[in-house]
Formats: sequence, C-alpha cells, structure tokens
Amino acid sequence: MSGWNAKIARVDQPEPGLLSLSFRAGGRNEVLLLVTLPGSLAMGVVTERPRGASASPALSQLRRHVEGARIETVEMSQRASRLSLTRADQTRFLITAPSKPYGAWWLCETDGSIVVRSPGAPASVPAEEEHLDPKSLDELRATGGAVLDAHQSTRVRQLERLLDRQIKRLSKKRDAIVGDLERAAKADDLHEKASLILANITEITGNATYFETTTWGDDAQPVRIELDPRKSPAELAQDLFKKSKRLKRGLDVAPERLDAVKGEIADLVRVRDTLADCSPNELATKLEALGVSITEPREDARKRRQAGTRLPYREFSTVDGLAVLVGRGAADNDRLTLRVARPHDLWLHARGATGAHVVVRLSKGKSCAPETLVDAATLAAHFSDFRGETIVDVLYTPRRFVHKRRGSAVGSVTLGSEKVIAVRMEAPRLRRLLESEKKTS
Repeated sequence: MSGWNAKIARVDQPEPGLLSLSFRAGGRNEVLLLVTLPGSLAMGVVTERPRGASASPALSQLRRHVEGARIETVEMSQRASRLSLTRADQTRFLITAPSKPYGAWWLCETDGSIVVRSPGAPASVPAEEEHLDPKSLDELRATGGAVLDAHQSTRVRQLERLLDRQIKRLSKKRDAIVGDLERAAKADDLHEKASLILANITEITGNATYFETTTWGDDAQPVRIELDPRKSPAELAQDLFKKSKRLKRGLDVAPERLDAVKGEIADLVRVRDTLADCSPNELATKLEALGVSITEPREDARKRRQAGTRLPYREFSTVDGLAVLVGRGAADNDRLTLRVARPHDLWLHARGATGAHVVVRLSKGKSCAPETLVDAATLAAHFSDFRGETIVDVLYTPRRFVHKRRGSAVGSVTLGSEKVIAVRMEAPRLRRLLESEKKTS
C-alpha cells in the first residue's frame, strides 16, 4: 500500500527490542514503533517518542542511511515487517524480525544485499515477500498504544526472568558457602585423626584398612579410623593435616562471603517485590546497579578485536565488573607482572604449581572485596596445573611485593609478603568468569 507520504526525522532504539522512527506526515509529528522481542513482533504509531538508551554504533549507521528518507509502504507478516524507504531517488528496505534475545533489523538494497544490520542479526534476511500485507497509517495509529504496552510487558517479563535466574544462582552460591562452613567445622576432627595416626603409626600393621584407638582428653572415647591402602599411614596423616589446614583457611573469608551473598539476595528480592511499579528502563537500571548483566558485550572489546594487538594476557571480569588479567604463558607472565601490573594491583598465583600470573586491577587505596578475591583466585586455580581439583590454595599479595631475581627462570618470581586463600572451585562461578572474557586477537 502506498500513500504514507511520511518523512523520517529520527531513528532511535530506546529499549532492547524496540525500534522507533519519528516522522512527519500530513502536518503531524508521530512515531512508528517496531517491536522485535521474541514472540512479540508488532507495529504501531504513537504521538510521543519513547525515551531511553543512547544510539549504538550500528544504530548510528542506520540513522545516516534512513533519516530524511520517505516511507513509501509499510508491510507485515507473521515473521517480519518491511518498510520501503526512498531517499534521493534510491529505494531501500528496512526489515525487522523477532529473534533471541532482542530481535533483529536489516537495511537492504532492493536486490537483497545488506547495507547495515543490528548486532547479532543473521547474515540473511527472512524470506517473507509472498506473505507481507500492507498496513495503513490509520490502522497503525489505532494499535499504537496497545503495541507499546505489549512491548513494555514483554520486556519486564524478560528482565524478571533474568532477575529470578540471578536469585537462583546466588541461592546456590549461598548453599555452597554454608556447606563449606559445615565442612570447615570438621577441620579439628581431621587434625585429631591425623595426630592419632602418627601417634599409633608403629602399631598399624601393613595393608590395614583401619585401626582402633581412643581420643585424647579427659573424656577419651573409642574411635575407629579408616585407612587408605594406597597410602602409607604417614602419607595419609599429612593429607589430613593439609585438608584440615585448607578448611580452616576457608573460615577466614567464608562468613564474610556468606553475609555478602545474603545481602545480594535480599536486594534482588526487594526489586522483585516492586516489579509492578517499575518501567523496563527503571528495572534495567536497578538490576545493573545490583550486578545483573543485561547488556551486550562492551564496545571497547570490539575495538580491541579490530585493532589486532596481541596482549600478554587474557582479560576477564569479576562479579563487580573489575578487570582480571591472566597471563598467557611464562614469558607473558613476566610481561604482565613486571610491565603491565601497577604496584597497588592485586597479584595471585596457584600455590605450589605451574600456572598463570593473575592480576586484579584495583584503584589506588582500594582493597579487594571478598567476592572479587574468590573470582580471581578461581581463575588462578583454573589456569594452573591444579585445574580440575576441588579445592586449591592460591597465593595473593599486592604487586609491589612481587620481585624477579636476576638470572631466574622465565615466569619465576619471589614474594616479599603473601597470604593464602583456599578456593573451592564452583562450576557456575568458573563458567561466568570464562564467559566474561573480552576477546582479543
């Protein structure tokens, strides 16, 4: 259908899944809304331009091509919408379609070649030529308010799912920390068993699977201690001492971590209780402030990929958005530690194993939060010879205490001061960290 006679003045994407084209037709300023959220393909015309996010690089390109163009026809099928636009006697199609997570749009030539497309959009345009029906301006004016309301409702539900997913993830983390605390409470029992093995080592027969003795103290109790035929009693005792020590170290940070996680859950639950009173933009702002990721990868990562500069490290993000740099190899470890890291940054390395140097970027005078420390220690453990272990000891210290002796091996350093954290490897945490990597060449 022709006869729109509308000139596009502005193109915006105020919220994910919502493309708005401000136009003037018949002496009136109006806005054409194109909704592309999964399951919510729709179009409508309203009088007020929705406000929200600033233009992305892709949207800025789209603006350069379509602002000032005239809308000749507007068509829609069950799977896509298509606008025929003309500018300077050149005709192009703006096509939108719903897809995960926020839909897609393409600006195409009449021969089907793509001029510009939204980030993540498929390389091919939906083939809907035979199924498109024309839409009149009056028809879309009648549906504008309902279309905007439907987008807002769908977007809130989308954010609510992200919120519930985050609450579920944090609840699992809380339960894991509680389990760590319960296991740490048994550290004294492990230490006592190790001591009893050493005290009775001369009485333990070869290949014995257990031995019986009594506990120490005024209220001595009979106890049966299971042995491991694959290890000597002395080796088993040393293993129990080490395990007891690791569990006790966990008590240093676990209570603080537990309080922090409980606080995060409480904050998210409060946000969930106010869903009915929040617009999508307000809800998105609240979630981002609480560390719930709802956006696409940052534009600076894309620029670094285009630049093609090889860095001596891989970069990941902690739960609170701090950068964690992980050395790629022995020589890169030296470059990262001695040239890239600043004196006030935090340095980490798996204790007693070959592995990557890890650096947490910290502001001068700022300390490392418990969750950030656990995130960084998790990466240090994963990128070491201890990968696959359940609990790993990780050294950490400010970079200023890390030194390299003349003539020492590549990647080898000495520490003037150090602390140790026994990090429990959590699959969801490791997955989040690995997925946060900023891709570089």
